[in-house]
Amino acid sequence: MLTHECRCCAHHCLIPEGECGRCGMYRGAGGAAVEVFPDSYLARYPTAIETVPFLHFWPGHAFYAVSSVGCNLSCPGCVSAILTTDPGTLTGALVRLPPDEVVSEAEAAGCRGILFCINEPAVSLPTVLRLADAAHDAGLLFGCSTNGYLGDEATCALAPLLDCVNVGLKGASDACYRECGGASAGPAFRTVRALHEAGVHVEVSAVYVRGREDEVVSAAERVAATDAAIPFQIMRFMPFSGGEEERAPAACEAEDLAETVSSILENVYLFNTPGTSRLSTRCPACGRILIRRAFNGPMGARNEWVHPGERCACGARVPVSGRMTTEWRPEARYAGGYRPTRGLELIRGMLAAAGVTDRAAQGRVLAAELASGGLSTLHERIATPRGFCSALRSYAAAGGRPDEGEQLASDLLSIVSGIRDKTVGMGRPRVYMALGHPLAPLFADKPEISLISSAGGYPVNRNLGRSDRDARPVTAREIEALRPEVVFYQAVAPVDTETFVRACLDAGVLTEAVRRGAVYRLPAGKKTGFLGWAASIAAVAGILHPDAGCPAPGEVEEAVLSCVRAVGGEITYGR
Repeated sequence: MLTHECRCCAHHCLIPEGECGRCGMYRGAGGAAVEVFPDSYLARYPTAIETVPFLHFWPGHAFYAVSSVGCNLSCPGCVSAILTTDPGTLTGALVRLPPDEVVSEAEAAGCRGILFCINEPAVSLPTVLRLADAAHDAGLLFGCSTNGYLGDEATCALAPLLDCVNVGLKGASDACYRECGGASAGPAFRTVRALHEAGVHVEVSAVYVRGREDEVVSAAERVAATDAAIPFQIMRFMPFSGGEEERAPAACEAEDLAETVSSILENVYLFNTPGTSRLSTRCPACGRILIRRAFNGPMGARNEWVHPGERCACGARVPVSGRMTTEWRPEARYAGGYRPTRGLELIRGMLAAAGVTDRAAQGRVLAAELASGGLSTLHERIATPRGFCSALRSYAAAGGRPDEGEQLASDLLSIVSGIRDKTVGMGRPRVYMALGHPLAPLFADKPEISLISSAGGYPVNRNLGRSDRDARPVTAREIEALRPEVVFYQAVAPVDTETFVRACLDAGVLTEAVRRGAVYRLPAGKKTGFLGWAASIAAVAGILHPDAGCPAPGEVEEAVLSCVRAVGGEITYGR
């Protein structure tokens, strides 16, 4: 049988005629490996470059993020699993656009360049190369994020066309890469060296899984062997898929690791850690802050202040490429970080719950949502139980099951009303909600704030007067002025109550709630997937109003599952 060796990544798949390689993105045709989805994109949106993330390349500027589907690795706990697993199921959501049209969109959005990110560019290499050429012809910058599992041919093809690259490392050992479907760690580190030596601006991100500190340290040492000035981002593992909390390091463990790595590399950052100070860029000579950044959600950071000029007060050159700015675009059309992939997973979860389980049908709904731009506002639209159920009805109808969507939405609202009715007339305790750290509040447009209201509390976060798109940290004085009687915190990674209270004391948050020990972790509601907020409402109501006779969270979980089964639906996602 005629076969062709695909040279787009380090796997070098031998692809038989008419069949696909391991990534599913190249098919054997006429003895060549041909793209299955050329010039096809799942998502396109403007974003701040820090959300990709890049911290030393044109800081604060808007770039046009584009993605397709597929990946050449299969990493446990991948935050983009919906894009990388079985790419054929999202075929209906792909939009084919010539490179010049994507460039025109980026220019119309006022972006400084284009970044291919979220999924792996190696699985769409010819598309990436064409887009890079078109971007440069128009005077735009071009870059990508990649796992670095590239062969020499792919690296050589990319190097002249990349202005920047973020290489995501899985560890330093061959064993780590075998867990992800690779053969060894070698290709990733060769990619870092080759692109750096070719003059590409290189940044590196390394996932940190609890118990694998040595992998991160070893990765830092291997990067330092290329250049100790390469920005190194420690990505604290977050169990988005549920059931993996034991793999998530505590914030203090991540801070300790960052301190260790800082003895190896000059520019070390810590992501996914509310309250951390390790997102700011410091002068490598004197230690002054040159760019002050704040935590801005998972995989996110935002510039709050930048040093004016190209040199520090000590005379050392500011270690960034391109002009720095604090410009921030809070418009709804701006996205970034985990929001697009979480949004797609959320929609797919609602469709499955309403009985739309056919992947082709799901793909058609996702395609329509992406085409309409609705994904950029989804998180705001579902911030209340009523808003969530309205979206559920809409997606179920689009998937051909309007009656099932209507029934499920009505049943869910009935469950919530039943909980709310139990707390009527019992007073509304003042509740402050934090995200893993007391100085990182959840803002008024987050679903958790509405959850507090539904549980019979008054969320004082609304009095902060800011939204999630202006996610600046607050001060201890601001929190104390809210006079919270109860504090809840949400944490994807494990943060026990004792640790959170200690963080409150360290930050000077001495509210009545902290003094009385009225501090609780918000239940995650994993068992019912994206519908778990109903069980969380019950849990919070039970804490705020212990004498109200509210149903137990387990009862609510079973009730929700019964509602889903009644319409022929299924729960498909763990959070």
